[in-house]
Amino acid sequence: MSALPFAVRSRISGEIWPGLPSARGATLAALLYQFEHSEWLPASSLHAHQLVQIERLLAHALATVPYYRTRRADYPVPGTTLSPALWATLPILSRRDVQSAGDDLESGAVPQEFGEVYRAETSGSTGEPVRLQRTELDRLLWEALTLREHYWHGRDFRAKLASIRVLGPNYGAAPHGTVLPTWGGPASELHETGPIALLALDTDIDTQATWLHQQDPDYLLTYPTNLGALIDHAERHAWSLPRLRVVRTVGETLPDSLRARCQAQWGLAIVDLYSSRELGYLALQCPVSGLYHIMAETVLVEILDSAGNPVGPGEIGRVVVTPLHNYATPLLRYDLNDYAEVGPPCACGRGLPTLKRILGRTRNMLVLPDGRRHWPLVGFAQFRDVAPVRQYQLIQNARERIRVRLVVDRALTTAEEHTLSAVIQDALGHPFVLDFEYVETALMRGTGGKFEEFICTVD
Repeated sequence: MSALPFAVRSRISGEIWPGLPSARGATLAALLYQFEHSEWLPASSLHAHQLVQIERLLAHALATVPYYRTRRADYPVPGTTLSPALWATLPILSRRDVQSAGDDLESGAVPQEFGEVYRAETSGSTGEPVRLQRTELDRLLWEALTLREHYWHGRDFRAKLASIRVLGPNYGAAPHGTVLPTWGGPASELHETGPIALLALDTDIDTQATWLHQQDPDYLLTYPTNLGALIDHAERHAWSLPRLRVVRTVGETLPDSLRARCQAQWGLAIVDLYSSRELGYLALQCPVSGLYHIMAETVLVEILDSAGNPVGPGEIGRVVVTPLHNYATPLLRYDLNDYAEVGPPCACGRGLPTLKRILGRTRNMLVLPDGRRHWPLVGFAQFRDVAPVRQYQLIQNARERIRVRLVVDRALTTAEEHTLSAVIQDALGHPFVLDFEYVETALMRGTGGKFEEFICTVD
């Protein structure tokens, strides 16, 4: 069995090979078989398939969803062939639209074949939580894409996985966490797996480090800011995880500087996942190029400029997403409030479109005094060279003023504060007035466990 890392787990006791999977496992295998073929289609063919799927979704929305029924004039008549040009004229749905619509965005006739309907709610890290409905089909597609990501990166399912993230009330309590005998979820539907160790994200970093040493995992999944804190701890205390093969990150924007620090400290690459609670997986990192492949079989992702036009490779725009299979709460051209940079065609040969970088939300953009916005580089790579800064957060609440919140190992000297100011001002590209605020233990995460290193509240 050890020579067959992808051997199928059999539902028949004693039957080792070939494996006969469970009913759910067989469905996942069928989806993965299709994904293995569709990911190599040309981008134009993938887009054509997406528009055909959306024609059906749009007809369902206009027939069964009050929000769309009252706006029929904004959408083509059911049965109309959707061209890329026609699709680009359809209205964009904002987060505020979804909040205001409430139950009016929910279908009154979800096809029975889509399975159980359940409610999902975003974390509200922007202060604007969104509630919507999803179906068992959405969950199934999520599981299939989870397996796709494992397969792309050649994961050893027999290895030990550790996860430090937001968990339910019955799992992961410090200091011991929770250890389960299998990875669970989709991996265990198709494969024999090793154990998974779970620890709640709100555990202090010293305890996390001790726990990781005790668990000694092969794979680690956590949020980027939490990983940064662990690397800080490792730098101060000179420890490593000898068995750790790969770090996976999810839930927050991953800065390039953190990739470099993880490589320098532990000799490990980071594999990032781009997803959202209301939409599922949006893009997975390519094992060949490191670009993010958009999951074109389940979502149509558009990257648009301020005028609503598509941007090209190397350009940055806002992320507008249409989930192709959510018939419970159809979201047609939903503005996620994220920004991303379009990538080039991938060297791996897959036709799945690419993103080069995911940059975050509008409220994570710096506003210069003249009103221009850009993505803030705060100079954090130099912070530790200047002063013992453990954690930081910058909050811009005026065009000329920024609050700098710091967790430090000791009180900073006047000279250190002055030098740190110069580093931040130089990185931001303007001599902002900086107000330093010191926090004793740790900066709090937002709802859902996410942490934002830069927040702008300027209108």
